[in-house]
Amino acid sequence: MLTKKQPAGIQYLGESGLTESCKQAVIKLIHFGDKIEEVKILTAEGDHSNSHALLLTIDYGTQVAIKDGFSSGYPGEGPRGYAFVLNLLSQYTENIGEYITPINIFERLVKSCLTAQDIESIDNLKKVRPARWYDFVPYRKEDKPDVFYEFPLTIPMALIDHRLIEIALEFNSNPDNSILNAYRKIESIVRERTNLTHESSTKLFSKAFQSDESILYWKGLDSGESKGRASLFTSAFMAYRNNRAHQEPKHNLDNDIREFLLINQLFILEKEAIIREVATAE
Repeated sequence: MLTKKQPAGIQYLGESGLTESCKQAVIKLIHFGDKIEEVKILTAEGDHSNSHALLLTIDYGTQVAIKDGFSSGYPGEGPRGYAFVLNLLSQYTENIGEYITPINIFERLVKSCLTAQDIESIDNLKKVRPARWYDFVPYRKEDKPDVFYEFPLTIPMALIDHRLIEIALEFNSNPDNSILNAYRKIESIVRERTNLTHESSTKLFSKAFQSDESILYWKGLDSGESKGRASLFTSAFMAYRNNRAHQEPKHNLDNDIREFLLINQLFILEKEAIIREVATAE
C-alpha cells in the first residue's frame, strides 16, 4: 500500500531551469499522440513567483511533471517558452489552471522526488482567480498559431506502405534520393503488374489506369472516381517527379516530406487496384 511519504511514482521531463528542454518535452508528448486531459501550472510561492513548472494529466490519469524551465514577468527565453507551451497546450485542452505551490513542494518537483502527499497537496490547492495564464494565449482556436511550426519534421512511419519502409528509413540522411527511389519503385511495380515493359512515367500510368478498359482498376468505383485516382499518378509525375529528376535538390524538408507522402498515397492506391479480367470469345 502506497503511503503519503513514498515517491509519487510519476514521470519527470525536461531539465530544471532549461527552457528549451522543457518546451521540447511538451512538444514530444503531443507529437507522439499523448492526450492532454489537464494542465496544472505550478507557480512557486514567495520570492520565486516568476518560476513555473507544469503537472500534466495525460492518457486516462497518467501524470507527468515538466520541470521549472518557464518564467514570467520579464523579457527573455523563459517567458517566451512559457507563452509557447501555454499556446500549444490550449489547443488541446481547456482544462488549464494555475496554482501557487509551496516552495518545498516546488523544489521536490525540480529534484524529481515528489511524494504521494505532495500530489495530494497539489490537488487540494485553489486555482488562481482571475486566471492569469490567459494573458499568454492571444490566439483563438480557429486561428493557426505558429507553435506547430516547431514540431519535428518526420515521416509518420505508421502510415507508410510496407514496400516503402526501407526507403523511408533512409529519408533523413538523403531526402532527394529517397524520393527519387520511391518514384522508381512505383514505376517498377506498375510495370511488372501490367507487363508494360517498355513504358515509363506518365505513359505507363495512362495505359495502366486511365482508359475504360485499363489493365488495373478499382473495383466498386464509378468512372469519375476511377479517373480521378488514375490522374493522381500522371499528375504527380508531371508536377513533381520530372522536375526533381532534372533539377538540383532544393533541400526544403517540409516540401520533401509532403512529396514523399504523396508518393506513399500512390503506393496505397496501386495496392488497392486489381487486374481487369479480359473477356475471351467463345
